[in-house]
Amino acid sequence: MRGLLQLFAAYGGFLLFLLLEAISITLIVQLNQRQGEIASNSYGLFTAYLDRTSDWVADYWGLKDEVVRLQSKNIKLMEQLDNARYSNAVFRDSIRQDSLQQLYTFIGANVISNSIVSTNNFLRLDKGGRQGVRPSMGVISDDGVVGIVRDTTSHFSQVMSILHSQSRINASIRGTGYFGTLTWDGKDPQFMQLNAIPRHAKFVVGDTIETNSYSHLFPTGIAIGVIKEIEEISGNNFFKVQVKLFNDMASVRYVYVVDNLLRKEIKDLEKAAND
Repeated sequence: MRGLLQLFAAYGGFLLFLLLEAISITLIVQLNQRQGEIASNSYGLFTAYLDRTSDWVADYWGLKDEVVRLQSKNIKLMEQLDNARYSNAVFRDSIRQDSLQQLYTFIGANVISNSIVSTNNFLRLDKGGRQGVRPSMGVISDDGVVGIVRDTTSHFSQVMSILHSQSRINASIRGTGYFGTLTWDGKDPQFMQLNAIPRHAKFVVGDTIETNSYSHLFPTGIAIGVIKEIEEISGNNFFKVQVKLFNDMASVRYVYVVDNLLRKEIKDLEKAAND
């Protein structure tokens, strides 16, 4: 009770002003038709705004839940594809027995920051070490390759975009067997360059560029882009191929981090070869 009296003593004048102001506004609205109509219309607009805001909030959170649900469903489907599995064939009693071992699994993530205007661009994801993301993992989207994980914290990860001067992606021309290295020249974010394709290779504008089995970062056969231009360089035995990306790197939002389950075995083999 004493605290309440102290409150009134300190702010009594201001509270009385608010009370009298409210009474005045109420009398004006009730006793004047024009002011009453204005007040009623303003109240209607305000309540409509609140309704729209509450609907937007509900839709936003509902959409986030839907995205998570769809990502989980896509991951299950992606893990069933042949390029996500390792064929482990053995012979027993002269009979070939095939078994498929899971090679790749996927971690759904959201892009929370992105850049395309620098020569060295990065993305940041809302998944990190606690969710199983580790450096040197590949990152893809529904439309192609996005980049490679560089660093992680417990809850976030930094991804080197394919639009980076140090990006090197092993890629092949679909249906031909010819492969090269996909790089970015720092110019148009819609195009990358496929290098080291020999001059005797047979392919045409419009052919699809995809990931191949030479990289353990990405499953084989993920479409990256389509050939738009084939350049012959004088005095060089290789073509320079201009590739238009399927992925719009300026608008990518939902991605999958690729986890190669045999990655440690591959790394140990590479280390033994280097030693």
